[in-house]
Amino acid sequence: MNNAKRDYGNWQKYNNPNPLQRFLMRRFLQQAAAWIAPLEVERVLDAGCAEGFVTRALLEGGALSRATLLVGVDLDLEAMARGAAISPQLRKFPASITALPFADDSFDLVMATEVLEHLPDPRLGLREVKRVSRRYCLLSVPHEPWFRAMNFLRGKHLHRWGNDPEHLQNWTLSAFRRFVAGECTVIAIRSLLPWTLVLARKAV
Repeated sequence: MNNAKRDYGNWQKYNNPNPLQRFLMRRFLQQAAAWIAPLEVERVLDAGCAEGFVTRALLEGGALSRATLLVGVDLDLEAMARGAAISPQLRKFPASITALPFADDSFDLVMATEVLEHLPDPRLGLREVKRVSRRYCLLSVPHEPWFRAMNFLRGKHLHRWGNDPEHLQNWTLSAFRRFVAGECTVIAIRSLLPWTLVLARKAV
């Protein structure tokens, strides 16, 4: 099924007309921009970029004003094709976050927002993010159990108790902090319901 037609997923999330949904997305992206802007990163990878909405928001908010290279990878070719008009500055390539086709320490910042929960082996994905990062990682996942509860209360995925059909992993805020800290140094973590956002530094 085409992503643009589903009632879940990246396209639906960023194009939802619901005022509350739009407020939550705006708050999430503003916090990400506030963390990234002072870092003055130049080489950026958006791992699991889909259409490139996050990169576009960070560019528009000025958080990536120093960026000289913006690269995105994803396995969803349709999403990347839609992103040609959404984030034209982002050079997109088909690749998996669990096997990134880049050398160690290639990017100042590697972002993996709403990606790790989709992986059978999320630690492999996190290790690849860390490997190709030279300095920083920006990560986000659904904040459980609130993400599922909010879905259930609005009648979404009732037969799955609110869990998105694509989500293979579930983390509370504290569990995700521990998960990230196993590979990186956590600089900041914040609950931005219904998501958890983390800024981390590559551990050496």
